[in-house]
Amino acid sequence: MKTTLDLPDELMTAVKIRAARENRKMKDIIADALRRELGMDETPVRHSVRDIQPISAGQVIEQQESEDRLGDMLNARGHRY
Repeated sequence: MKTTLDLPDELMTAVKIRAARENRKMKDIIADALRRELGMDETPVRHSVRDIQPISAGQVIEQQESEDRLGDMLNARGHRY
């Protein structure tokens, strides 16, 4: 449903920043916030590729190796970039 809201500038700025950081649409950020506030939080949180961290078993992972591993993980899940 489409609607028009008059929201404070600082609130919209915060929404825009979060949407950019999470690579999501502003409408999704607002809808998720409303669902949480209304106790309807059944939607799983969508994470960005930026949230994936390399896993290490106590050893230092070189940057290139980390990027290669990230690419392999995304390809295994069917993501194309």
